[in-house]
Amino acid sequence: MNRWWLWAVGGAGVAVLMVAGWKTFFSPDPGAALVVLVITGGLLLVSPFVLPHLQALVVGVDGFELRLVREMATHGAPRTARLLANTELAEIAEAYGVIHTQLVGGSFYTVRKQVQDHLVGRAAAFASQRTFDPDEVKVLFPTASGPVRVLLLGLMQGDPRLVDAATLTGAITVPVTANEQYQALVLAETNLRRFTDAERTELLAAVDGANLGGDDSDRRKIVDRIRALPV
Repeated sequence: MNRWWLWAVGGAGVAVLMVAGWKTFFSPDPGAALVVLVITGGLLLVSPFVLPHLQALVVGVDGFELRLVREMATHGAPRTARLLANTELAEIAEAYGVIHTQLVGGSFYTVRKQVQDHLVGRAAAFASQRTFDPDEVKVLFPTASGPVRVLLLGLMQGDPRLVDAATLTGAITVPVTANEQYQALVLAETNLRRFTDAERTELLAAVDGANLGGDDSDRRKIVDRIRALPV
C-alpha cells in the first residue's frame, strides 16, 4: 500500500473515531468519552503509524481477535483470555499499548496516564462482576506485556482474591511504567496486612529499594503511608 492510501485510510479511521467521540459525549458514562477522545487525539498525532499497528488484530478461527487476548491465552491464562475477549477492556489495553509506544516523552505523559488510569478503573469494575482465576493471573503477570500488566493490576483492585504479594513485589521492583508501579503500591498499601510475615518483609524491602521518582511524587507519598502501617 503506497503512502497516499496509508494516509487516506488512516484519515478515514480518525474521522470515524471523532464521530464516535462526539456521540459518546451524550452517553451517561463520561469515562468512555474521555478514553475515546484521548485515543483520538493520540491517533491524530501519530496517524502515519496507525495502519501498521492494525497487526494488533490477528485472524483466528472465530474471526478477528485482539493480539493481547491471544497473548494471554498462549501464556498460561486461557480462561482469563476468554473472559476478556470481545470486551472494551482488551480494546482499551490494545489502544494504550499503541499510545504508550508511539507517544513517548514527557510532553505526552498526561495522555498516557489518562488512558492507563481509565484502563485500571474499567478493569476493577469488570473484576467485581466476573470470576477470574488467581493462579492464571499470577502465572501471566511476570511475562506479560506492559498493557496486560496494567490490566491485571486493575483486575486485582476489583477482586482482592487476585492479589499476590510476589506479583506486587515484581511490579514495584521492575515496573514497565511508573504508573504500573503506582498501581502496585496502591494495592500493597491496601493488602499489606493480608500477607504472611515473609511476604511482607520481601515486599517492604522492595518498597525501600525502589526508584520512586522525586520527593513529591505520588508514589513516594504512598510509600510513606505504607511504612507507617502497623505490621
